[in-house]
Amino acid sequence: MKRMAAVVAGAMALVTTLAGSALAYSTAPPATTVVKGNGGGTAFTGGNVSTAAIVAVALLVIGLGALFMARRRSASQA
Repeated sequence: MKRMAAVVAGAMALVTTLAGSALAYSTAPPATTVVKGNGGGTAFTGGNVSTAAIVAVALLVIGLGALFMARRRSASQA
């Protein structure tokens, strides 16, 4: 149970860290530049965290799978 709590706490810390940059500003700075792009949607800022998020989710799934396999292995040996 302690391991599962540690995994959940680690996952929550990871999500908080990834979301930290999105919550960095409480108010938006005044607009001084007009961004023209894809039909008035969200402006492209150059940031790309999708790869990091995919890697983080993959590592979380691998870790949970390893934890599950270790628990089954220890239960079968006991």
